[in-house]
Amino acid sequence: MSIHRTYRGVSADVRREQRRAALLEAALDLMGSDVADISVRGVCASARLTQRYFYESFTNLDELQLALLDKIAEEIALEGAAALADRVPADLNDACRTAFEGAFSVFEKDPRKARAALLVASGTSGLTEARRRIVLAYAEQMAGFFGTQYGAAVDAPRGRVALLYAVGGALEATHAVLNGDVEMSPGELSEMVGSLLASSVRQVATD
Repeated sequence: MSIHRTYRGVSADVRREQRRAALLEAALDLMGSDVADISVRGVCASARLTQRYFYESFTNLDELQLALLDKIAEEIALEGAAALADRVPADLNDACRTAFEGAFSVFEKDPRKARAALLVASGTSGLTEARRRIVLAYAEQMAGFFGTQYGAAVDAPRGRVALLYAVGGALEATHAVLNGDVEMSPGELSEMVGSLLASSVRQVATD
């Protein structure tokens, strides 16, 4: 039988979630800064928590960084969907561009998240599985939105492959621009990626 104690009116579960959130925010602060070495001790110091509470939520530093990446990825998906909900796109290209602009705004509003995502991508154990999960989730979101317009073609195997290809390419293009490998403004990137995403959806619909 488990005992759930409260402290100042806050349950143990809520306090645990608050500590986890504090650790994620601390990791974001450090990874989004010029700090060269991110450590468990450094994250705990920034969060004003002991290492005991770090291991309450995360097995190691890689697990924390992947959790932060998942959190950023979820925010990107929500912002992309919100951008589409806020306006009626003129056409398919406009819809894809609008969704990407909303997604990319996460990095524009908080540059720490762009730097953190790049750091995780540069060498965190488990990144391959995390990236696969994110690409699948984004492709599923696209299928849900465009399926209402293009129907079964988007949900068919060929449609799914096309969306996975498009989403994976969009992520790589975004990474290249954020990392400085390609010089392109956010507006140019949104226009280009929006056009490529729309082309993939259109190809599926006309097959």
